[in-house]
This record gives sequence, structure tokens and C-alpha cells, in this order.
Amino acid sequence: MKHKILTKNYHFDALMLSGTLAAQKKQYPEALELLTKALLIDDRNANVYLNRGVVLNELHFKNEALASYDMAIKLNPSYSNAYYNRGIVQQELKRLDQALQNYDLAIKFNCNYAEAYNNRGNVLSSLNLLDSAIESYDMAIKINSSYADAYINRGNALHILKRFDDAIKSYDMAILINPTNSDAWYYRGNCFLELNFAQEALASYEKTHQLKPDYENLLGSIQLAKMYSCNWNNLPEVFSQIESGITNSKKVSTPFTPLICFDKPELHLQSSKIWSNIRFPQNQKLGYLAKQINGGKLRLGYFSADLYFSPVSIWLVEQIENHDKTKFELFAFSLKSDVKDPMRARLQGSFDHFIEVDRKSDEEIALLARQLGIDIALDLNGYTKNSRTGIFAFRAAPIQVSHLGFPGTLGNEYTDYFLTDIHSVPENSKQYFTEKIAYVPCVYTYDKNRQLCTEPISRADYGLPLNGFVFCCQNGAHKFNPEVFDIWMGILKAVPNSVLWLQKPNLSAENNLILEAQKRGISNERLIFTARGTTPKHMESVRISRYLASYQLADLFLDTWPYNSGTTAVDALWAGLPVLTKLGKSCVARMAASALQAIEVTDLITNTPDEYKDLAIELAVNVTKLEVIKNKLLKNKMATKLFDSARNTKHIEDAYIKMFEIYQLGLNPDHIYIR
Repeated sequence: MKHKILTKNYHFDALMLSGTLAAQKKQYPEALELLTKALLIDDRNANVYLNRGVVLNELHFKNEALASYDMAIKLNPSYSNAYYNRGIVQQELKRLDQALQNYDLAIKFNCNYAEAYNNRGNVLSSLNLLDSAIESYDMAIKINSSYADAYINRGNALHILKRFDDAIKSYDMAILINPTNSDAWYYRGNCFLELNFAQEALASYEKTHQLKPDYENLLGSIQLAKMYSCNWNNLPEVFSQIESGITNSKKVSTPFTPLICFDKPELHLQSSKIWSNIRFPQNQKLGYLAKQINGGKLRLGYFSADLYFSPVSIWLVEQIENHDKTKFELFAFSLKSDVKDPMRARLQGSFDHFIEVDRKSDEEIALLARQLGIDIALDLNGYTKNSRTGIFAFRAAPIQVSHLGFPGTLGNEYTDYFLTDIHSVPENSKQYFTEKIAYVPCVYTYDKNRQLCTEPISRADYGLPLNGFVFCCQNGAHKFNPEVFDIWMGILKAVPNSVLWLQKPNLSAENNLILEAQKRGISNERLIFTARGTTPKHMESVRISRYLASYQLADLFLDTWPYNSGTTAVDALWAGLPVLTKLGKSCVARMAASALQAIEVTDLITNTPDEYKDLAIELAVNVTKLEVIKNKLLKNKMATKLFDSARNTKHIEDAYIKMFEIYQLGLNPDHIYIR
């Protein structure tokens, strides 16, 4: 029998086919060897260079993969797949402009390239060009109406734009195409939670759990939906699972949920570290930031998505207005520009520079801050909604500070300071922060323009009984838990004709709270739910003044734990309503106590649940004692630190100056104490 002699082309075809099959089986080292041998036989085949580029990318040889795609394009300048694959690598390397150019070229040579339109949309989303991204996703869907991933990505862009109903429709289409897509179910749940449809959010999260039990951050999201709906079933079990996951460095939750669930600062630290390491690791792409020697004004950059009527602005606006403009130049980097209201106009008039950057990427914003010579960058969001932590991962300024937004550590290596007071973060709690603590006597700079309305209002206007003692809590229902609610119901039992006045939550939460009260022997008419009014943006100050005045209809504000009242507690104190709190360990569990220390009414700070309960009952029964505290509040309101925004701003300025002095001396950040 004659042996068959293999021709050169046969060798080439066999090597190319074998290499391609090995790549499909994810046998990448073998695939690379075979495809490289094929090129030794014929180095003019663009398809081999393409496949070899894919393998090199899978082996994390990014630059070599790009070189291989470059050769494919050199041999075939209209090779759309090569442009597409090159775009993928550029996108992974965060070279977004180059990735966009490659996807555009892929589409140029193949106008029906749905995947290229989808990836192009992802790049545009990363660049915060969301409307253009949606147009790109729409093209992908027009070409391929069964493209589930394009519907999901489109939904994500709509979510960022706060078009939640449209986003849900997009996720629903993805689910219709592929009911087992866990991403679509999870993101759908996030949208429902934004709309305060906690029960619907929980149903979506539980479906995600059925499909993929270890889905990233799912456990925390399920618990958050339960807390928003006051569904306290299996609470100890779920808390234990979340705590165990965080302790073992698993991706079980965003940093927000542990603040609500646990008064354990060591757990908050670990949770933030996990989140930061995964989502926002330090990024050296912009290079080392050269030392800045500032002989003139200190340039302060305030980065926020909340520069409109919001809790952050309540604390920010007088701080900005009271800054010494002979020493400081103030820059606002607005991360959200779609809300226009009087507070935004007021802030714009107070900053030296107000820059809209929400359509820029994190890298572009950090680079802009560097170019503007920002000395101190202030992150006013932390890990709250619409935050842009990635900006600070690029190092936007030589000194970076967490301020106002997030009541805990960010757990990263590039936020240098956390600005607070000794009551919020005592000396023995500094160990739970990766930041150095910049202590000021009082961190509060409350907006005293929030005046109470002078129109007469009555209890009847809010559905409250004309007689009897009114306890109130205007916190979101997600801050409630069985321990707090047990205490509250015990207080109502001990005080005849008393009621608990709550902010009206979503329907499922309201129904669950009524059921929980009945389980504890309290009838539903003793829980009064009142919705906060809504007004057009230009009338927001009118709504706020009425809301503040309504606190005077109550007799005692009952705080929550472990997540205390923040702005609501200070609003109540501003209106003259006493706030009863229980002191905790973590920063978030000490906010109300910090405010009471600042107004020098420490009688209302308790240390245990029993102390809290007993004092609430005593104040309801002993009218004289409560009246003494109310008079003390009124006397101290304008004579203590809490509402002295001008003096508190001066102390904050002293902290900034000290930070910069430490930096100019070439020293590492260190704890700062402003007396």
C-alpha cells in the first residue's frame, strides 16, 4: 500500500482546523501552538491571525492579541470580525475611545453586525453617553430581535437614566427570550426597588436565586428588599449568612445593606474592602500625580450626584456659602445634571466653578480635576446612589476625602481622610477605617434656610388624634427591625391613648407593619401612616417648610438602630422636637447621638434598648420632664454647635488646611484633631 504524501496546504488546513477546535474546547495553550505552526506554513491567512488573537486574549496576552488582529486587518482591511475582536481587547484594557473606533469600523464593513452595535453601546454607557448607547442597543435589537443581552444592556442604560419603567420593559423582553437569564431577573429587581415596589423586587431576586444561588451581591439584595417591605421572616438566618459571607470575603452584598443590618464596624470595614477591591481597585493609568505646591488659594473639588434638593445639599449649601473665598477656590463636579431646582441654582451661585461632568467617564473626570489643579477632592457620595468611586481610584487630587455621603469607611487605599467628629467615630473606632480620621468639633453645617411654615397646621391635617401622646419616626421603613419594633410596641402598650406616627412606606411594608403590631397586641389604628407631600421642583421649599412644621404636632421622635436617623433627626431638633436615641458602636449607629451632643441635650442618649424604652415611657408620662427638655432644645438651638454652620465650616476649613500642610511636608496622611 502506498503512503499518501501530505501537501503543504493539507498541513496548513489540518493545523488551522485542529487549532480552531482546540480553542473551541478552551485548550488554549495547545490551540496557540497549532495556530502558530499554521502561520509558519502560510503567514498570509487573515483567519488564522484572527483565531490566534482570540486565543492570545484568552491567555491574557492582550498586546500580543492586538498585534495578531492588526495582522489580520493588514491582510484584509475590510475584515469586520477582526475590528470587532480588536474592539473587545481595547474595551477590556479600558481604552474606550479606541474600542469605539474599532466597533464603528466593524459596523462600517458589516452593517448588520448586531454584536458590534451591542458592544458599542456598552462602551458608550461606560463613557456616560447613555442616549447614544440606547440608540446602539436599539440597532442591535433591530438586527436581531432575539438578542437578550442587548435588551439587558439597554435596560441597564435606562436604569442609570432613571427611566425605571422602560428599563423593566427591556428586562422583561430579555426574560421572554430567555427565562433562565439570571442577570435580567436581578437587574429587574433593582429597578423595582428603586420604584419602592419592594415585594416585586423580592420576587425578582428570589427568581435570580433559583437560577443562580451564588449570584454576586444577591443575598444582600434579597435582604434589602425584605427590609424595605418590613418582611422579617428568617431574619437571624439571613443575617448569619450575610455576616458569614462578608467574613469569608465573599461577594454577598453591597456595603449599604450591612449598615442597616449590623452594628458591627469590623463587618462594615470588611464589606467595604470587598466592594472596593472588586469594583474600584486603584487605577494607575493616569500615572503618578506630581507634587503640587500651592502658594495661593486651596482648590477644593466637591464631587456629587446630589447637587439639588437632597439630604447631601441640606448639609452642603451653607458650608459652601460660608467658605472663606480669600483662602479657598471652590469647584463643583456635578455627577447628575438632569435635576434643575432652586437648590441647584443656589449651589451654582455659591461655587466659583460649577462643572457638569455626568457625561464624562471616571478617567476623564479624574484627568480634568488634575488639569484644574484640584488640591483636595471631596467625595460626597461614597457608596450611595449614583456614586462614581472610580474617579477617585484614578487619583483625582493629591488629597482625597470622604465627606457627608456615606456614614462609614470606603475601605480603599486612595481615600485619605474621613471627616467627622469624636462622637461619631470615637478613638477606639479609628481601627475600622482605612482612611485617617479628620476630627472637627462638629461636622454639621445645616441649611438654616429650611424654615418652618407659618400657616396653621393641625393634627387632623395628618390623620393624628387631637388628644393623646404622639410618638413619631420619619425614617424610611427599611431602618425598622424586630428589636426596634418590639420596643416601640412595648412603649405604646405602656402609654394609653398613644400612637406611633410613621412616614407612609410602600403598601407591602405598611401591611406587614400592621400585622407585626397586631402580633404584639397593638391594634392597627395606633399606627398612623402619612405620606410626604410632593410638589413641583420650584415649590419644593414650600413642601419642606410644611414638613418641618409638622414635627411640632408630635411629642417625641423615636430613633432607629443600628441605622440611626440622620437628616430626619436634625430636622426634628430644628423644629424643636426631642429625639430619643440609643447609642451604638458604628458610625451609622451614632449619628443621632452626635447631633444631640452638638446641641447639648445628652439626656436623650441611651445605651441599651431597656434604657431607651423606659425613658420613652417616662417622658410620655412625666409631662414636666418632657417640657424641660423641649425648653432646653429651644434655648440651645442657636447657642450651641449643631446649627452654627459658619463656625463649623471654619473648623472644616482648618482641617483642609492641616491636610494640605501634611501633604506639603511630604508626610503620609495622619489623624487630624481640630479643637
